[in-house]
Order: sequence, then C-alpha cells, then structure tokens
Amino acid sequence: MRENIMAITGPTSGIGRETALALANQFDRIVLLVRNLNKGEVLKQEIETKLPVKIDVIHCDLSELSSIESAANKMKEKYDSIDCLILNAGIVSLTKQETKDGFEMMMGTNYIGHFYLTHLLLPLVLDSETKQVVVVSSNGYKFAPLKAPYFKRRKFNPVTNYGQSKLGTLYLMQTLYDSYHEEGLKTTAVHPGAVSTNLGKTPKNERFGNLVYKVLTPYFLTAEEGSFSTVMAVKFPEKYNGKYMHNGKILKVQKHGNDIDARTSLMTATLDVLNLTHL
Repeated sequence: MRENIMAITGPTSGIGRETALALANQFDRIVLLVRNLNKGEVLKQEIETKLPVKIDVIHCDLSELSSIESAANKMKEKYDSIDCLILNAGIVSLTKQETKDGFEMMMGTNYIGHFYLTHLLLPLVLDSETKQVVVVSSNGYKFAPLKAPYFKRRKFNPVTNYGQSKLGTLYLMQTLYDSYHEEGLKTTAVHPGAVSTNLGKTPKNERFGNLVYKVLTPYFLTAEEGSFSTVMAVKFPEKYNGKYMHNGKILKVQKHGNDIDARTSLMTATLDVLNLTHL
C-alpha cells in the first residue's frame, strides 16, 4: 500500500503548526515545507513523540523560486505521490519589500510562490488517492481587486497588497478546480478568520506590529481556532470541493472574487512571468 502523505507550507508557527498537529493522526507521513530548518526539526520531534507518524522536513523559502524548485525536486525524488497539499504559509509586510526574484514581497510569497510550488507538485498530487489541494486565503481579498501590473507596484499599501496576494490565492484555487476537477482533484480555499500569529512582525516593523497586535488581540482567534477551517477542508474534501469556506460554512465570494476575466488575466501574467505554459 502507498503511504498517505500530506505536505504543508508554513507549518512551524501559528495556523500552520496547529494544522499539522491536528492532522498528524490522519496521515502516514507529513512533509513540513519550512523556511527555518531548525524550527522544522523542533516540530518534527514534537509530533513524532506524540504520534506514530513519519515527519520529513524540507527547506522551502516561498519568496525564492530556486528554493521552491529545490524543494519540489527533493519531493519528486522521495515520494511517488502527495495526497494532500496545504498552501498555508503567508506573510504580511508593513513596509515595501521585494523578493530575490523582483516581485512585491507579499504577492511574490503568498501567491506566486504557492502557484509555482503547486505547478511543480501537481503531478504528484494527481497521482495520489485523495488528490487534494487546500489553499489558506483570507477575506482580505475583499479590499483589493487586481489590476495589472500585478507583481511590481509603485505605490505600496500593506492592506491593499496583502489583499491582492490573497485574491490571487483565491483565483488559484478556482483555476485548479476548473482545470482539474474532472481528473478528480479536490480543491478548497479557506478563510481562517482573524488569527493572532506572527504575521507582519518582521524585524523591520516589530514595534509597529506589536502595537497593532496589542490593540487587536481581544478580537483575535487563537491559532488553534484559526486552523479549524483548514482541518475541516482536509477531512471533507468532497463537501467543500471548489468552494471558499470558513469554519465549515461555505462563503459567498464577492463579485471581483468571481471575475473570470480578471482571473484569466492574472493567470496568464503569472504563467508568462514564470515562463510556464500551464498551471
């Protein structure tokens, strides 16, 4: 029998960590795709001491295309299939930054990084029993319709840029559904809710980030509560296939979130910038 394998990005803190812990008993093997290998090893030891599941730690910096390629190549060498791919990692930058490949940091990491990883790993997912991709998006998409140029912006607004990156992930889920659901792929995008994590608390803006969190903390969910939507999506792939969901409830997507022309334009631009022919 084949191993039942789950792979997850951003698993070492916040929602990702709680998701990995909650789902560890559902799989034979979990692949932790991490930016920080030391934190990955700590989580590996924590999970393996609690449950009889195999944990692999693979370096994957979603802000760097070469790192994504390296991670995907390692996975193709080690595994015949991936049953469930969870695109969980996300960053918030309160200052204007770019990835090593020249993309606006949030769009480059949250959206392009996950798009490219999905492209590289999709053959493994489609060759599995479950064939599932779960995308952690956000209701932040509501504040930011997408218009070209998508990946470099003269003006920077952390709320707008973050929202655009999450709209991109919502479009990614929809594209995956439209393109591959007839091949058995189950895709879901989830809104985790307003969760108190380390998002936005980078060294460059730590003081401001801490102030924001101090003010908003009474309104936040815990990371464990925030992981509930992802866990539900993984456990009920058919129920939420092609849907946008929060806490088990299917959400209505706003008009620009269902704009096929805007989505097609973004997908075409993404394929062009990554020099790909298809997702």
